[in-house]
Amino acid sequence: MKYDALMPNDPGESHSAEISVRPQPIAPWFHTVFLLVVLTLWATSSALRLNLPANVMSHYMTYTSGTIIQCMLVGSTIAGLYHRRQFITSVLGPFTRQNLLRDLATGIATYVGALCLLAFLNLAIRFTPLHLTHNSDVVRAIAPHSLSELGLWMVVSLAAGTCEEFVFRGYLQRQLTCWFRAVPIAIGVSSLFFGCLHFYQGTTGVLQVTVLGLVYGIIATWRGNLRSVMIAHFLQDAITGTVIYMRHH
Repeated sequence: MKYDALMPNDPGESHSAEISVRPQPIAPWFHTVFLLVVLTLWATSSALRLNLPANVMSHYMTYTSGTIIQCMLVGSTIAGLYHRRQFITSVLGPFTRQNLLRDLATGIATYVGALCLLAFLNLAIRFTPLHLTHNSDVVRAIAPHSLSELGLWMVVSLAAGTCEEFVFRGYLQRQLTCWFRAVPIAIGVSSLFFGCLHFYQGTTGVLQVTVLGLVYGIIATWRGNLRSVMIAHFLQDAITGTVIYMRHH
């Protein structure tokens, strides 16, 4: 996000058109701390999944519960905002045809660029002494194996692309920018939390998703809204699931 618009600290204040170099808090500090605790518990649960069988629940239950959790996380995030309508409008950006087409093109380019970056990262890992693990069995197990599951997977991908970007690149990144007074630190911390939610994929998965978070954070800051990264995130999940599905058929 572009952090130049002044966001009033007091929820009773009206929106000001003044410009501030330092962004104002968008929610109470205790609400953000609570969210960070929830994300830490989520990351811990994800790490514990490494010791569980890959197919503990059916795909339908996994996809449905995942979508519900995503929506609940966004709902609790919105509940703590000082100016909900103003914030949502700012992160979604103006809906003009030109802007939408530009964000669509940027989202596709971000997806392709992130794939190239991950390919380079995977190659670098092979030639470094880092002892990273990748639980590919879990990834393949939760991927869709039937046409109906693939359709539901698209819903999950859409939920993840919109909800996770809203929480991490929208709320958390902006609030941390206010706390640390530095956009790079905010992008790094929010990306690390984002990556840790994927501990079930192994340490390699955490590193890969953290790098994706860094890319999404930079693009969101540059574009000034979340549409491009929401599109890129959706494509990342949707195409990955589709490729795995096609390999089984």
